[in-house]
Amino acid sequence: MNNDLSRSVRLLEDALAPSPGGLLRTPIGKKSKLKPVARVDPDLSITVLPHEVDMILNDTPSFIYNQTMKDLLDTDKTIPGGIIQKQDPWKTASDSLYLEFFEILQGQTGSQDALEVLAELARCCSDTLSVVRGLKSKVAIKVVEEEKWLEKEKDTWRLLFILFQDRLMIQNLSEEGTEAIHYHGRSEKLCVENLFKRDHLIRECQLVIDWLEADAGEKENQILHFSDVTVGWENTLHQLQSDGTIAFGSSRQIVDKIDPDAPHYQEKSLHDLDRDDEKRLSKSIFKEIRSGKLEEAQKLARQCGHSWKAALFEGWQLYHNPNIKEDMYIENMSEADDGYEEMKCHEVKNVEGNSNRDIWKIMAIKYAMQNYIDIFEKAAIGVFCGYLNAVLSVCSTWEDHLWAYMKIMVDIRVESEIRDYCSRYNDYASLPDEYWQQRRSLNEIFGDLESSTSKLVREEAKDPHHIIQKYIILDEIPALLGDLQEWSESPSTSTHFLRFSAHLVLFLDQIGRGSRRDCVAGVIRAYIKRLMKMNETQLVAHYVSKLNLNSQVHLYAQHLENITNLDERKQALHYAEQCGLDLFKITKQIVENIRHKPEDLDQAGNLQKKLTETDKLKISALDWLSFFESQRVELLIQSNALIFNFLVMGKLDAAQLAFNKVPIDAVGELTAEIGDENKDFNKNVKEHLSYKAYLEAYESFNAWFKQSKNKPAEPTELSSTASFPEKVIHEHRISQYKADVERWELTTTHLANTAKTLLYNVLLFPDGWLTGARDADHLRKTVLPEISFLLYSVLCDTKMYGKCVELGNIIASEQYLLYKEFSKDQLGDLLKKIGDASLALTELQRDPWGNEIRV
Repeated sequence: MNNDLSRSVRLLEDALAPSPGGLLRTPIGKKSKLKPVARVDPDLSITVLPHEVDMILNDTPSFIYNQTMKDLLDTDKTIPGGIIQKQDPWKTASDSLYLEFFEILQGQTGSQDALEVLAELARCCSDTLSVVRGLKSKVAIKVVEEEKWLEKEKDTWRLLFILFQDRLMIQNLSEEGTEAIHYHGRSEKLCVENLFKRDHLIRECQLVIDWLEADAGEKENQILHFSDVTVGWENTLHQLQSDGTIAFGSSRQIVDKIDPDAPHYQEKSLHDLDRDDEKRLSKSIFKEIRSGKLEEAQKLARQCGHSWKAALFEGWQLYHNPNIKEDMYIENMSEADDGYEEMKCHEVKNVEGNSNRDIWKIMAIKYAMQNYIDIFEKAAIGVFCGYLNAVLSVCSTWEDHLWAYMKIMVDIRVESEIRDYCSRYNDYASLPDEYWQQRRSLNEIFGDLESSTSKLVREEAKDPHHIIQKYIILDEIPALLGDLQEWSESPSTSTHFLRFSAHLVLFLDQIGRGSRRDCVAGVIRAYIKRLMKMNETQLVAHYVSKLNLNSQVHLYAQHLENITNLDERKQALHYAEQCGLDLFKITKQIVENIRHKPEDLDQAGNLQKKLTETDKLKISALDWLSFFESQRVELLIQSNALIFNFLVMGKLDAAQLAFNKVPIDAVGELTAEIGDENKDFNKNVKEHLSYKAYLEAYESFNAWFKQSKNKPAEPTELSSTASFPEKVIHEHRISQYKADVERWELTTTHLANTAKTLLYNVLLFPDGWLTGARDADHLRKTVLPEISFLLYSVLCDTKMYGKCVELGNIIASEQYLLYKEFSKDQLGDLLKKIGDASLALTELQRDPWGNEIRV
């Protein structure tokens, strides 16, 4: 009860509060755990036990309102619809079901809780429906879409509960090998009870009838304007007793007798007011019967002075004399002994039911065929005597027609059973052929509904919820799963219907009825994709965990791709860990998904060289692999792949940022941990170090080049007419200039030496720069010639002409085979530059190879 009250309060508060940014709200205090619903063994009687009906079908909660909601719902004033409609509170209330359903599944502890989960889901829908109706009743709005589908979903969850409670119980009994009971006796009641115990189909049909009646009982009934106690046809009686003195009589000649058949055999009418009252009374009695409230219908008839109508509904009851010992053969001897002990009692008990029930039934059928009787009165009798046409004449909705068909189906099956097993003790009168010709199977019943003469019924038969209910009743689960998958693939399907469908297939799969795994996964996947659009990470993580491993990795990685905030990323991984997802595979998939995103193009259609938003996203994606030290190797692999792509596109700045994502000490720690025997790891380390050498060399060259082009400017010459102070200032500038030049030369020389060393590191990289890396040929043919020309520039500008000639020897060496990475044009350019260096050497009194010339 506390759980229901808490949920109700939250629904009411959320409905009036402004719409939040997301569905997940920070809970106040400790999150309440779901209270387990007490397990009850399903009853095998004709109807559901009273406490089961209360729990499943009559679970309207007692609300505790906050003051705002109390002022809204308790007041008698009707609030203009626009005031509440601006915030669409019923949508806010219904959207809370996403979180409610998620919390229910989280509180589930095992497969044995499947039925309790169904009960909780139905209760959630009922609570939300009550809130929506409460809000709707206070505004000038007639139709709220949320109310329609909430009612259908609530009914479907309840139907699932009552049917699968029975089916799972029967399955357990079958596994235990319980013996059947064979009945041969004169008691119609015991005969029918035995029928319901052994025939699961007829028992399920009765459960469906109970479900339909309970649902009808929750609908708003028209207010009746009958007095507490009255006599039948009081206006007619008053006119007859006051003949000649009454001011306003009936507009037509009325009967002069008050017995029930008087209007028929006298062919006269009742008083006008009594005619209207009679129609309203008949309709109200039928509504009570449609709601499964026979006693209320009889009470209403007696209250209005028509006790004879109440007595009409007594004739259908099954005959049973508890004072006569019945012949029941039970395989289990302990049960037989118990029955024998019960029969030792000599107390005389009251006889139940109607011993002439067959006669009553024949007459009731004839009664329901009469044209002069009100259609609702005939329908009320037709329900209990099994005359379908009389009942269908007053049915309007799909539920009404299904109820009528199933009532008659059960009645015929019961009648057949009684006449088969009780006929040796009772001489039953023959029923008319029209009665037996009404026999239909469940499939035929639903076929009749789909081809009904009523347009409304035909349209309602196409409603997804009614189709689902049909499949559940028929126990055609594979067909149900197929339709659910088809609906889930439609973009027009609402997210709430996807939520309902996902939890339905989860339940079926949990109890072992999800035979079509592709359909189950398809429905859940469709719901997850909607949650992804709603940015509900916690819900996505939970429902993703219901899929297979590949789908878990693919979908959750896809959802996390666009999360860039560090705290949100950590929270998303925390959700994944709570749901048992494979964090390592997911984070790897995230990086690979982002890394393979297409590059941004500029207006001319060329790849941009500058850093783009996509590049930043790709670089940031590497952070997914930095949360766990055990993923350092994967971080190394993914960073190598990303750097490679950036270098191919010539984006050195982006490559440097990607390289910086790998911690400086990561390679050393991994090497010490893994060792040198792992070839794949060594190859990745070599590739990483190759990129390191290249990026450091390029950065060093840029630093030198920038420094070399920033030589201090020499002060302008002083004019001959300058004053003494000007000359002093000029001399100070000259001194400062010489000091700046000296510092510049030292810095430039240092940067040149550093650049020369780092550039050589690339050319002379052990076993070749980037050798062994996948698809590295193109990059080697790009980088190595580039590095060679850069090195030549450094050597030439620092007048190391001999080193320039030696560079040619290094490139031509068979030890390094660097010449293979050059094109013919590149080799020609390089040889020309080396020739220029040799010419410069001759000007320095050296030979073309840089050696001193000795005479």
